[in-house]
Amino acid sequence: MGPRSEAWYNAGEQQRADEREGMVPTILTVEVHPTPTSRGGLLYQFTPKHHDGRDPDAARWLPELTREEEFGVFDAADAIEIADAAGNLYGVLRGDGKLRPLGTCEERLAEFPVARPGEPWHGYPVYPVNEDGPENRRGLTCRPAKEVFARLVETGLLSKRERRRLSGGRFV
Repeated sequence: MGPRSEAWYNAGEQQRADEREGMVPTILTVEVHPTPTSRGGLLYQFTPKHHDGRDPDAARWLPELTREEEFGVFDAADAIEIADAAGNLYGVLRGDGKLRPLGTCEERLAEFPVARPGEPWHGYPVYPVNEDGPENRRGLTCRPAKEVFARLVETGLLSKRERRRLSGGRFV
């Protein structure tokens, strides 16, 4: 077992027990998921900035999303290659036939910026942001490129109707 995965198992055992009980703890330190993505073998890290709420301008994952759900959004984005021209990955989470909110401002899309070679990726909910969200992320400011929405439709993760609504900044 490598140093990252050993730290994951030793430091996070109580947090994972809490998750099994339905409680999702705040991320206090950077944690690297023990499993790489299924297609690209990418590592993923959970960062306090996008979980603890200390930075009011930072996007935050919903507290009730488990680490496995968050990693699953990333793994799926890599598996079906939902990316913009810069290589940033994008993902969604579907449940009960609809898009599930990912972030505390009701975001439905997550962005995973390209990581430096050999470093773990991270991500955060990005778009659209409700009216309660920070000004720096409201409106069309953080809207992904058109090719991202096209790829989401092509892969069946979004319907054409959902794409039109989301690309216009409306919730689905």
